[in-house]
Amino acid sequence: MMIREALTKYVGSIEKVWKHDRSETIGASEIGACERKVYWIKKTVYTPKKGDPSGWGARTRGTIMEDSFWQPALKHAFKNNLMLSGPDQQSFVDGQLSSTPDGLLTNLPRDCLRYLGVKDIGPSQCILVECKTIDPRVNIREAKAENAFQVQVQLGIVRKKTKYKPDYALITYVDASFWDDVKEFPIKFDPVLFASAQARAKKILSAKHPRELMPEGWVAGGNECEYCPFTKECGVMRRSIPEKEKSADPQFIAEVTDMANHIIKLETALKESDARLRTAREEMKDRLRDKGVRKIPGIVVWSYVKGRQSYDNVAIREAAEAAGVDTEVFSTVGEPTDRLQILLNNSEGKLEKKANGKAKRS
Repeated sequence: MMIREALTKYVGSIEKVWKHDRSETIGASEIGACERKVYWIKKTVYTPKKGDPSGWGARTRGTIMEDSFWQPALKHAFKNNLMLSGPDQQSFVDGQLSSTPDGLLTNLPRDCLRYLGVKDIGPSQCILVECKTIDPRVNIREAKAENAFQVQVQLGIVRKKTKYKPDYALITYVDASFWDDVKEFPIKFDPVLFASAQARAKKILSAKHPRELMPEGWVAGGNECEYCPFTKECGVMRRSIPEKEKSADPQFIAEVTDMANHIIKLETALKESDARLRTAREEMKDRLRDKGVRKIPGIVVWSYVKGRQSYDNVAIREAAEAAGVDTEVFSTVGEPTDRLQILLNNSEGKLEKKANGKAKRS
């Protein structure tokens, strides 16, 4: 661990020093993260887990790429038309939002992004540019949602705080292994999204308790939770079931019944959508098989995937016990969980609501 410790210590010596208190605002790169996670980051002191994007690994990789290659390359190409970048980079604060754009390109032809389908970047003739490095195993086909939201905040703040009024930002993803593999995605400014970011920042920073915020990482499937330093605390909060059982009044029963029926409808729609997706994929495989085609460059690749190795745990345990091994010493207990059962059928158990606010079962 000697070299790792040296690298970690060195990173601390080259970290950027921010002029404003970052705990008082939510940065453009943070606003798209799980709102409960952002709350904890701003309100507590924590140690990021290994591999966490909020740790130093990915962040330092991106910083070195930007400072040593991306920014000098843009400066070489665009000369003084590259603004707010490198030594001239600036942070802007707007209420409870903050932003530090990677750069601004000025004096551009209005059709400079035509190759990406943008015929006109607008009368300002400038665009924001954002540098990202990406894992080579990721097949990126569009800008990541959190990155698109990030540049919406950057566009909104730059338009408010400077004389420049860019209508577009250009996100560039540079393959972390092969730097000549660069993908670009234009993002048009949307004032509605910027306003939603402002409201979101206010909501997070004004919350008195994380329970007031949605566990968005878990709701989205849990990928963000894998590296979140607050997974355990959040899980305890999500699984918190009332200790004492209270009786539900008729109005509350009606409310929960509506919610249960809504869940059932969503589950049904999800199953139908999944079936349509599987059907469409099988139809494509059939057509490729009929034509003897496995690959169409830039469109589709159909290939074999090696089976995953697995173990018969029951047989292993029985063999170990037969050999006199106490298997209990190797047992572990996972985190407790909860289960919400919807007992209604979609066409049964609905409630008739009365004008007096009470309800009776139909």
